[in-house]
Amino acid sequence: MIRELLEIFLFRLFYHIFEIIPLSIGLTFARIIGSLNLWIQKIRVKVVIKQLHEAFPEKSDKDIKRIAKETFINFSKYAVEFCWFSKKSIEEKNKYVSICGFENINIALSYGKGLILLTGHFGNWELGGQIIAQYTNKLYAVARKQRNPYFNKFINNIRTSNKAHIIPQKYAFRGIVKAVKTNNIILILGDQNAGKQGIFVDFFGKPASTYPGTAKIALKFGCPIIFSACLRQPNGKNRLFIEKPIFLKQKETLDIDVENYTQELTSLLEKWIRQYPSQWFWLHRRWKTKKGNK
Repeated sequence: MIRELLEIFLFRLFYHIFEIIPLSIGLTFARIIGSLNLWIQKIRVKVVIKQLHEAFPEKSDKDIKRIAKETFINFSKYAVEFCWFSKKSIEEKNKYVSICGFENINIALSYGKGLILLTGHFGNWELGGQIIAQYTNKLYAVARKQRNPYFNKFINNIRTSNKAHIIPQKYAFRGIVKAVKTNNIILILGDQNAGKQGIFVDFFGKPASTYPGTAKIALKFGCPIIFSACLRQPNGKNRLFIEKPIFLKQKETLDIDVENYTQELTSLLEKWIRQYPSQWFWLHRRWKTKKGNK
């Protein structure tokens, strides 16, 4: 209890400091913090460099170390931006985030079958979700329960204040079905390690246990899928990319189709990560579950 209270106190202190200071100053601090983490988080640095070498065997040690450094800096910046943007209006966010392809959401919803918004731990996924939620008031997300209940409540209050609708994880399937049937948007992070529940598909040349839910839902209910990512650009600002809708069609048995489409969607995410390698969350042990260990 004491540890949990201390954690939320420190987090709220961090949050409120970076909420009120100018964004430019906050991002400068983030660069410093991200650089320092290379020396502080030695174990995580090893994980990042190891996974980068495995994903990009063609890159030199120098390039790998540069991407690793940029990864730590980027996610420090995303943490600061989460604090700074969370209570801002959509008009204020639009000054710092450009949007490419928002019309694709309206096109997908015009079919009346709901929409799966597919992204990953890639770029500023929280900010991208906030923007789409504020524009549509139709965004639903399954929230994994955090270990610290005070942190869990604080984060979910921020999400709901930005018009996102939270589906508790224990009611995930029921909540997703209801949202799809009422023509709403389901936000899914498609790059989480699925452990023994997943199916193995190729991700950067290695088998990765992946949740098949996106393909299953799309095939069962006929809802389109849109890939989206909010990514930092060379000018330092973010750009929210929203791709054209993808419609999955049954071709073979359900199991075969689910596996094939899960591979296609995973390959789509990989294509984007290859363009912006320092903006994917390499700190996560994506290949932790080994094939054959089920």
